[in-house]
Amino acid sequence: MEKFITDIKNQKVTLSGWVVTFVCILFVRFIFESLSSHSSTGVITSDPYTLVHYGLFFLATVLGTICILGFSTKDYQVSAKIILFGLPVIWIAPIIDLLLSRGLGFKMTYVFESGSRLIYDFFTFFGSNASQGATYGIRVEILIILISVFYFVWKTEKNLLKASLTTLSTYILGFVLGSLPGVLYTLIHLHGVGVSEILTYFQNTIVNSNILHNTLHEGSLLVSNIRFFELGFDKLMSQILFIISCIFGGILFWKINSQKFLAVVKNSRPERLNFYLASLACGAGYAYINDLGNKFVWIDTLGFICLMIAWTALWMHAVHLNDIIDIEIDKISNTERPLIKKELSEKEMSEIGFLFLVIALFGSWSAGFYPFFMSLVYAAASYIYSAPPLRLRRFPIVSSFLISVACLSTILAGFFYVSIHKEIQVFPILLAVGIIIIVTLAINFKDMKDIEGDKAEGVMTIGTLFGNRAPIIIGLCMALAILLVPIFLSFYLLYIFAIPASIISYRLITKKPYKEKPIFILRFVFLACIALSYLAIYWLAKHAL
Repeated sequence: MEKFITDIKNQKVTLSGWVVTFVCILFVRFIFESLSSHSSTGVITSDPYTLVHYGLFFLATVLGTICILGFSTKDYQVSAKIILFGLPVIWIAPIIDLLLSRGLGFKMTYVFESGSRLIYDFFTFFGSNASQGATYGIRVEILIILISVFYFVWKTEKNLLKASLTTLSTYILGFVLGSLPGVLYTLIHLHGVGVSEILTYFQNTIVNSNILHNTLHEGSLLVSNIRFFELGFDKLMSQILFIISCIFGGILFWKINSQKFLAVVKNSRPERLNFYLASLACGAGYAYINDLGNKFVWIDTLGFICLMIAWTALWMHAVHLNDIIDIEIDKISNTERPLIKKELSEKEMSEIGFLFLVIALFGSWSAGFYPFFMSLVYAAASYIYSAPPLRLRRFPIVSSFLISVACLSTILAGFFYVSIHKEIQVFPILLAVGIIIIVTLAINFKDMKDIEGDKAEGVMTIGTLFGNRAPIIIGLCMALAILLVPIFLSFYLLYIFAIPASIISYRLITKKPYKEKPIFILRFVFLACIALSYLAIYWLAKHAL
């Protein structure tokens, strides 16, 4: 055993290799669980709703366990390797259930208990009923994991108390995640009820939330009520587990290498990221103000948090992709980038970028199919913007047009996350065209600081083509874009803000020496004024009624 542990510690495991191996182990578990634990409708667990839910459950559990084990042993990287090599233990549970039931299997579910009953289940190792919920196989699986955790910490640290506390913490984590519906109900209501009441509560909450129209929509009448609740419940749990996984994953990245973590964070370019997050919020707010969504319930917050994380990850994926390809330009124009400063290697940038893309797709899927589609559009636009063979960022107007497509997809993601009606015509088509035109005109200022690097690499922008006249042209484009906003929004009172903002933007772009940050501040203030104006009109309209 000691030799086995030593071999694992010396094994080289890349980030992408860890992720792929984790997914492969899960799919072996999925097929055995499909044979052993049938769904309520008997449908095989091959649909993406269920697979994402189950996958995120195991991911949250694994990442949480790595954090606990790493905290005890002070080596998070080795803990991640040890748990990955031990992960095939999850195949045991469905196999044991199949053997004990003579092929019939037992029903694996969350523990749907609350209040004092939940406490009883905790101290009795998941309660007395082992043929449903935490089945015989699951209990054996958990017991093996707990013994293994105890043994590893004891052999590593030679500390009985630390090994015991680590094992207890692992059990608490597993119990909380395995009893998540009951834990949530208890936290919200502060009292215990029966299993049927908990199920009814979640069913009613899901039906009244954005999950309803983002899960099936047109297909909701084509499936049974039980199956529809299963899919809606999958979405709800996916949202919760995705957020938990991101928290544990962030902690783990920080603990494994804080310097690389800080390099990634510093390279996030928050002034640009905030523009996309604000666009996401504007899309959702526009749908709410026009009464296109359901009445807000608490779980809608979870879906929107998933969207915010997903779009942050989409942006970070685009950043990493662009930095890898533009390394020669950055050597001239952006010497503070992590690749130039050797804080990250190209391989590390590539793997981290891949991980961000995975996070983005899982996060947007957890929010709903329509935001998921918009995330694919965003990712596609960012790829052909930066990457060969097209690398359309080399051409003026086309590069700005692709950024406007990414912006439009972001707004539509927020809008259709909220809107019950999914027809594209629900979002004003003229406004969609306006967003494309406005962003295409306004975004050219982004190239001002890269003129020297772009010249060296033959990248054509307004800055490289027009030389000394470029600031005037870009300033006029920016001013025109701001002045077009009230027209496409059909809200002409906004000229109170648009006229001074257009003048200030022109002066900032043509001013020497050129500084980018004031333009981002102006853009944020202008968007905030638009949002506050809409909220004021909305408030007045509601109170007038």
